Order: sequence, then structure tokens, then C-alpha cells
Amino acid sequence: MKIVFVVNNKNNRLANVLPGLEQFYRETVIGSVHFTYTERQRHAITLAREATENGCDYLVAVGGDGTLHEVINGVLRSSIPQSNYPVIGLLPYGSANDFARTARLSPNFEELDNLIRSKSIQEIDVGKIELQQTEETKYFINIAGIGLGAEVAQNMAQSSSMIGPGFNYFKHIIKGFLSYSKKEVRCSSSSWEWQGKLLQMAVAKGRYFGNAICVAPDARLSNGEFQLAIFGDVSIWEYLKNLGNLKKGVKIKHPQVSYYTSKEVILDSNEACGIEADGEYVGLLPAGLSILPNVIRFLMVPERIDSFRKEENKSP
Repeated sequence: MKIVFVVNNKNNRLANVLPGLEQFYRETVIGSVHFTYTERQRHAITLAREATENGCDYLVAVGGDGTLHEVINGVLRSSIPQSNYPVIGLLPYGSANDFARTARLSPNFEELDNLIRSKSIQEIDVGKIELQQTEETKYFINIAGIGLGAEVAQNMAQSSSMIGPGFNYFKHIIKGFLSYSKKEVRCSSSSWEWQGKLLQMAVAKGRYFGNAICVAPDARLSNGEFQLAIFGDVSIWEYLKNLGNLKKGVKIKHPQVSYYTSKEVILDSNEACGIEADGEYVGLLPAGLSILPNVIRFLMVPERIDSFRKEENKSP
């Protein structure tokens, strides 16, 4: 058995974690273990593609949603058939870790080891984004955001704030509200259409984005469809008033908020409207988004949506 770790080494942020991680797996008789480290932005894509093409059984991202996003894109850009993809794992050490919330993953080394030894694997979907302007294809495992989320992602990437991730996200969301000009967006699927001034749209496989905002409480990682949450011409005050409910996974009842499901969506705008994937800015509309069903095998305890709903709706 061969395990390859792809470690986000940005700003040496995991300096206190890596010695323990390396020691744990070098001392654990579990097979061949290799550690690779990112040296620049998007380097994890290259490392993951190389590890996949060179052959490994498990490919584990060590970092946050952005690191996992790059690893997934590296695997899907590899030259080998899907049947030979490695099982993907995650040690969530990022600033938001929103995918890990849906998948119920812990940064604990022993828990990851137990998942490997027990072969606790679930096949999950991946979202595919086809950008028309650049003719590029991107993949996402959690949520793609259109509108405000893309601007927040750009601002976050340029931020070097030392404050906590929760407040940092909140700060950039508020700044985005104050500066963002809502774009007229058209969104269509095979069974419904939406058009209007858009603040934010989430095309979701996972349930959380923006550091623990449960924007898509009904989303499943492996059901072959997207959950869409569309926030149209919504003001900052209306958003703040409903933020507590969003954190709890309560759907918002508002004339400018809509929820849909679909296997694919087409997005277009006559204005420059951005799109982000897993918190990473990827480009501008127009774009088509579709599902790649059960394309990835992931190290996790199988999802149970009913238990999730019960826990999320508990009173504090």
C-alpha cells in the first residue's frame, strides 16, 4: 500500500504539525508513505497529478478547501482512467475547512489512520465547470459560488490578515456587500429558469461555505445532483438579519431567495460576473456546470443526511 501526502506549505503554516504527522506515519507499519510539499500557488495540482500517474493507493491533502480543490483537479487532469484513481483523503488544516464539516472529518492523525485501516470509503460526486471565454475546465468538490462569493475569494487570496479565519471571512463579506454591484444573471436547467439581479449563488455538493455558513442544508456528496441557493436582490441588512439562520442550516424565506435542484446549470450574464470553486476564483461567466457522479472514492464515514439535520436543528 502506498500513501502520498500533499501538504500545503504556504508560509510554513503547518510547521508545528508536520513533525508529528511525519513521525506518526513513518512509525506506523501501514505501507509506503511519501510526503510532498507545495512551493507555490496551484502546485498541489501538479503534485497530485504526478502522484496519480506514478501510482498510489491513497492521496491525502493536508490543508484546507483550497488544497483539496487543487488535489481533486490534479487527479481529474491525470492521464489514467477513473478506475485507477487513488482514494482521496483530507487532514483539514485550512482557514475554513468547509468540506470537512460536511464529510465530518477531523485533523486527528489516528482518525485518518483508522479510516484507511477500516477501508471506510464513499464514492462521491464532483462538479465540473466549463468556462466559455477561456475554454477551460475546472472541477470542484464542495461549492461553486457566483457573484459576491467570487469577489470575496479574490480578496481573501490577497489578504495577509493575522486575525482569525471566521472574522476574516466576515470582514471580506461585509466589504463585498458595501462595494459589490449586483449583476444581472441568467441561470437555467432542463426544468427551471431564474433571472434577475444576483448577490450570490451557491451551486452545492457540500453544505457549507464562507467558513461554516450552511447555505445548502439538503446537499449530498453522492446523490448525483446540485443543490442551488440563489440570493437575488438582497441587502446587507437582510443578509445580516438571516446570518444566524444560515449558520444553523435553516432555509431563508424571502422573496429574493430561491432554492433549486439540478444535475446541470447554464449561467450567463452581460456583465463581468465572477465564479469561484471551493473558495478559489476560477473565472467569469458564461459557464456550464454539471455533475460527474461517483467519480472520486473518498476516505470518510458514509453520509447520513437525517442525522445531520437532527444535529443542525438542535437548540443551543
